[in-house]
Amino acid sequence: MFTYLRKKFPTAIIQNHYPTNLEATKIWFTNEAEDEYIGIVRSEITQEETELLHCLFKEIINPSGSINDSPNSMEWFTYLYNNGPMPSNIDGEFRIIQFSMKESLDQLLLKEAFKHLLPLHTILVLQDDNMGLLIEEKGAWNLDEEQLLSISHVIESDFFASLSYFIGQFHDVPQIPLTFKYERELFSFSRTVHKQAFIQSVVTVLPEFALHHLPQEWKKQIFTKVTDTFLEDPELIHTVKAFLEHQSNISQTAKKLFMHRNSVQYRIDKFIEKTNIDIKTFQGGILAYFACLNFQSDNLHKKE
Repeated sequence: MFTYLRKKFPTAIIQNHYPTNLEATKIWFTNEAEDEYIGIVRSEITQEETELLHCLFKEIINPSGSINDSPNSMEWFTYLYNNGPMPSNIDGEFRIIQFSMKESLDQLLLKEAFKHLLPLHTILVLQDDNMGLLIEEKGAWNLDEEQLLSISHVIESDFFASLSYFIGQFHDVPQIPLTFKYERELFSFSRTVHKQAFIQSVVTVLPEFALHHLPQEWKKQIFTKVTDTFLEDPELIHTVKAFLEHQSNISQTAKKLFMHRNSVQYRIDKFIEKTNIDIKTFQGGILAYFACLNFQSDNLHKKE
């Protein structure tokens, strides 16, 4: 859809991730699935055209931060979104856990819910009605995946709103704005790829993000042999991917797939023979894992 709009607005920017720089010179829109974004120079669009696009798409509004009324929340909001000064009286390493909800929820209700669910020193920063940040300092005890899922279950049962998270990496405070810029892009990308996943991180998203930006002709040439092998034996990809995701352990893979370990060994040997990629080595495993992701991505798009 946005590709057609470029005929009308040739200088428009179209991308698949949330815009990390909402500059005042552009107006941004996204589609219903929020998996494509377009930025149009404000001086090139009329008021009538803007109103028409509002009827068709959702405008991306630069967060105002007015709901973040505590000193810590306001300082972090200004630091991350408005290029403000570094928050005062802090030291050590911090990380940002981004969260989003498919459903919009009143910010006051969301703020009150998190207030009773978060540890005392975790800072809540709301971006809009369905996105926000949890900022925490590195310590002996930090939020883990199980606790984040528990928070999700409470909010889902109370407000019928499902959350997804992206757990950022710990960094010194001066490094965080730049890190946050890239982690926002990864989180936006992950929501278009892993629509059912609740918790993501750099570790889980980066392989597919890197693969997504590999030129199509490269992927076609590099993964042709593996693709042909998977097309000949569609069950083979499940065995290979499970094997790689279980540290190349035959017994754990067999347990995961409810198979006899000899059957797993046979399939692994078959893959190595067909593709000439030794997935028992670290380098071979990396190449095979990218090939698995590429095959699954291609077949997902064909189904859609």
